[in-house]
Amino acid sequence: MLFRLILLALAGIYYIAYKVHHRFCLRQGSPLGHARLIVVGSFLAGGAGKTPFVAWLAQFISENDAAGNDGNSSAAGKEGAAPRIAILCHDRAQDEAAMLRQKFAGMPQVHVIATPNRYRTAHALDSDYDFIICDDGFEDSRLSGAITIRLDRAGTPQRIADLVPAGKNRSLPRDHEEPAVTLGQGDIRFRIGRIANAGNEPCPAGPVAICGIGDPERFRQDLASYGIEPAGFIARPDHDRRFEQTIMKFLAQGASLVMTEKDFARLPEKWRLHPNVFVAYQEIEVSAPAAEAIRAYCGLGA
Repeated sequence: MLFRLILLALAGIYYIAYKVHHRFCLRQGSPLGHARLIVVGSFLAGGAGKTPFVAWLAQFISENDAAGNDGNSSAAGKEGAAPRIAILCHDRAQDEAAMLRQKFAGMPQVHVIATPNRYRTAHALDSDYDFIICDDGFEDSRLSGAITIRLDRAGTPQRIADLVPAGKNRSLPRDHEEPAVTLGQGDIRFRIGRIANAGNEPCPAGPVAICGIGDPERFRQDLASYGIEPAGFIARPDHDRRFEQTIMKFLAQGASLVMTEKDFARLPEKWRLHPNVFVAYQEIEVSAPAAEAIRAYCGLGA
């Protein structure tokens, strides 16, 4: 009981600091003049699935805006021209940037940029891109005029008790304007599509599962749904800087490892090519009504 009261007090202190920081350091900025700015966010401090959804969104925009839209895009009027898309990640999340770069290696019109300041970078890139997608930035109130897509699969926080460290959320609904699109549990589905190593070999039975993501339990559930029962489950901190050292220990023991795409992306090439390293490739399904809402709010061509 005492520990819970301490956490509630810390959550209250966090919320006061949050409000002061936004009042004096993150005042509303100016909107972009050319590119459409899209912020993909969540109340959750981590584990909402923002990065894989950003990958889906960039692909969705590329496929649905190729013929030009309402004239605001530099691709407009150029039949078949793909829109130029910049994806902004925070430079503290280099694993997320690496994962996205690997996903879009074959699409030169999509650039992934790690930055400490999404607002300044978006303005610096404004004239060079048709769409700028922020992987998170939901808490950055300087990003004025943005189309906000909020992932709410875990529900909406209501009280200060729902905030970190007492809960898992960074802010409350009253701290934000209404988003353009909110995706709940029925709007978006994440699942593992396949698991394979660099040689495209299937994962053997009883691997050791290891992850360094915001919600390790979700990875455990996804593996179970896929039919994988790990011999062990290692949960490391999100953006773990010692992830490579951890997997080296298990590989030296001859263990087969299964990990998320984000965890795989942070590894040097020699470990990505190791035959005992298996990747759980994630698939995303967005409902037809949600996809249509995204198409409309982002102003994509038919």
